[in-house]
Amino acid sequence: MKRTQALVIAVVVIVAVAVALAVVLPMLTAPSLGVSTIKIGALEPLTGPFATWGKKHLAGAQLAVKEINERGGILGAKLELVVYDDKNDAKEAIAAFQRMVEVDKVVAVMGPVSSGIGAALAPEANKAQVTLLLHMAGSHRILTLSNRYVFRTCLPAAPMNVAPVAEFIQQQGLKSVANIVASYEWGFATRDASERLIKTIQGITYQLEEAPQTERDFTTYLRKIEPIKPDVVITLGHPPGGPAIVKQALELGIKPKYFIGSYTPVDNWLAALGEDNLINSGLLEFSCINFDAPEYRQTAEKFYKEAGMWFDIHAATGYLNVYLIANAIEKTRSVDPVKIAEYIRTSRFEHPILAWPLRYTEWGEFAEARIVLYKFERGDPGAINPGAKWVPKVVFKSSPVEPYRPEQ
Repeated sequence: MKRTQALVIAVVVIVAVAVALAVVLPMLTAPSLGVSTIKIGALEPLTGPFATWGKKHLAGAQLAVKEINERGGILGAKLELVVYDDKNDAKEAIAAFQRMVEVDKVVAVMGPVSSGIGAALAPEANKAQVTLLLHMAGSHRILTLSNRYVFRTCLPAAPMNVAPVAEFIQQQGLKSVANIVASYEWGFATRDASERLIKTIQGITYQLEEAPQTERDFTTYLRKIEPIKPDVVITLGHPPGGPAIVKQALELGIKPKYFIGSYTPVDNWLAALGEDNLINSGLLEFSCINFDAPEYRQTAEKFYKEAGMWFDIHAATGYLNVYLIANAIEKTRSVDPVKIAEYIRTSRFEHPILAWPLRYTEWGEFAEARIVLYKFERGDPGAINPGAKWVPKVVFKSSPVEPYRPEQ
């Protein structure tokens, strides 16, 4: 009898322990965020002059979401991209951002390319207390000292790009500099910085030409710079027009030692120049990506299989933006947009394919940027870009760039 009672008690204890473990173990091994899906906003220029930038950024983000979800998501929750086209229109972008925050309930938004769009959205992000990751949008006027929710992710503020260009010009001993900028926020920002940092270099001849953002026939502007026989033509301040400027300059017989680009997707350069001129024109482009990292090549091969495109800086930025947000969610174990933004602002995100760590000032500017210029060198890229005749080759990496501090 006693043996039977003991057996019954033992069974009861075992069952009780099993029930307790069934309840407790999932809590210990699979922390819950309280949601099954985490929404991230992708507010991209999918039409208009910056569509190539936006489509590449979105494709990179989609690859990152797929990778994360295939590994089980973030603490058991799957990621979902909520995609809107900003149409390169400030009112359209603001309306889409508000809908993402208020209706779709996204935890963060990424994607603006135009500085005008970035400037329009920055106050909205701070008002809503939701992270906004700027893909491009490099005007130095976008971030203010009171900003806590807007962060740069590939393109530093305009003066931070112009200062390294000035360093490169001096390093190369270039004496004649032509600069073509666009009549909009980013163009004005690079114009003003160039007047301070390049025009004042001792012993150089400097000429600036300003063209509308929508201009595609630059013959008149190029004729004006022709007499100075430029050693370098800078198109940094005119991203939509950069390829046309270089193409038309070559057609006019203007062949400087270097053309300096404007973070323009290689698709745009190829469409304007073709592969031979891409390689032989002296074109230099900017990069926020470490092309030499083995991890870059692995991801680039996967991206080409998925999207049929080269994994350029814009696709890589979209990819890394998702991982930056995912990392903040995982580390804070929260989908609270305020906590996500605070973690991004106060932490240091490192990834092998980044050219510099994403560490920020209090107002969201890069704290450790080093500007990279690369050329298109003849070679076989293999599986990262099958059939192409060129590979990216870094030719210049700047000294550490001091973060731009807004006046207010």
